[in-house]
Amino acid sequence: MKKTYLALVLIGAMPLLAHAEKEMAFAPSYLTMEGDKQPELKQWRDAKSCKGCHPRQWKGWQGSMHSIAFIDPVFQAEWAMGEKETNGAAKNLCGGCHTVLGTVTQTVEFKSESGKFGGFTTQAIANQGVSCEVCHSVVDTNAKHTAMGEHGNASLVIANDKVKRGPFDDAKPRGHKAEYSELHTKSEFCANCHNVFNPVHDNFALEHTYDEWKKSAYAAADIQCQDCHMVPVETAMRVADEMLPAKKLTNHGLEGKAARGGPARTLVHDHGFVGGNAVIAPLLGVENGEAHAKEAVKRLKTAAALETKVSGTIAAPVLEVTVHNRRAGHDLPTSLTFIRQIWLEVIIRDNTGKEIMRSGSLTAENALPGGTVIFQDKSVDIHGKPEHKPWKVASFEVQNTIPAKGSKTVTYPFSLPKGVNEYSIETKLHYRSFDQSVADLLLENKVIVPSVEMASLSQTYQGLTLN
Repeated sequence: MKKTYLALVLIGAMPLLAHAEKEMAFAPSYLTMEGDKQPELKQWRDAKSCKGCHPRQWKGWQGSMHSIAFIDPVFQAEWAMGEKETNGAAKNLCGGCHTVLGTVTQTVEFKSESGKFGGFTTQAIANQGVSCEVCHSVVDTNAKHTAMGEHGNASLVIANDKVKRGPFDDAKPRGHKAEYSELHTKSEFCANCHNVFNPVHDNFALEHTYDEWKKSAYAAADIQCQDCHMVPVETAMRVADEMLPAKKLTNHGLEGKAARGGPARTLVHDHGFVGGNAVIAPLLGVENGEAHAKEAVKRLKTAAALETKVSGTIAAPVLEVTVHNRRAGHDLPTSLTFIRQIWLEVIIRDNTGKEIMRSGSLTAENALPGGTVIFQDKSVDIHGKPEHKPWKVASFEVQNTIPAKGSKTVTYPFSLPKGVNEYSIETKLHYRSFDQSVADLLLENKVIVPSVEMASLSQTYQGLTLN
């Protein structure tokens, strides 16, 4: 049967920014709707209606970053700022992933008087962000039609035919129709929103998590995003250590029923989609938010490892710190790599505890001091000036993330006081979703951005060797 599509979010020319050098067209999103009629929100269900038959999946989703994708206050504030600075051109670009249903039904409205910079509202189930109905209504991807010929910018095709798509080819649900979807078993499904291009600046990849995975050893081993982000953290650790998809792990313990009354399955996926954000859900106080934050912390604490050695001479010793990306199937950090922060803290003390050197310790203002080694991309605008607003970022001046199964080594020259031969080195790797200055800029109320200690290592040296 031939498909027709209602392109509710046009891939057309919408002026975004006029620069002295040039004015470019803005293709905001590639989200389209199957069919030829304007859809209405009532054609999809509230996520709560899925709870009766799929309690495990609903509990996992509730409190997840997907469930709060639309109401996330940091996202809302930045979206609102972008809305004003782009004369409305950012509306569908951001909404296409954060509220698919609100976007295709065109029920998203901007209220300039709401919040610090204004705010967006929508109706009913569209407030539920990336909900059950969103993912399981996806029928295809528009990747081949994107400017990059690659997944991104909400390159999804969704349907309102009440058929739910998923990974089982023998599902016979009682409350709705079901169809098997191979797309739901692949990383390409996630890529449609976890690749983001800036169409104003030659489709520069602002967010490239899928691309990072695609060129990694995980992709080569047929390990999909779902194998790490739709299983418990302990299973994800085994996937990374054994380099096998979850279904090929022995005794993975993921058997069960995908629905009440349904057949036993050899593997049932969780729906928490836990990543590294441990801030927003607890901040909002949503149900299961604290549980999701704890899982995010646990995941962060298993992703990386540290290795140190001292080289050089006694007169001019050099500390070498190597950070290994052990278990992330993408770069560390990933997502908006110019906003996320992973950094090293190093403290060297003599055998009496007196401090010899310190780097990377947060200040009283929760800021990173100058000279801190930060694993992060440095973004600039078209003039080469530092810029963190996504709609203005034109390129990365410096790229300093750690690829999957890769490592990076940094050096710290230091000096030993006269007569000191024995000393201790404390090394820590930290993560936070965004800098304190970002929170101060975007949020109305003061929020101290927490950081997570991903890894630590304490060692004592005698001269240039370990004791």
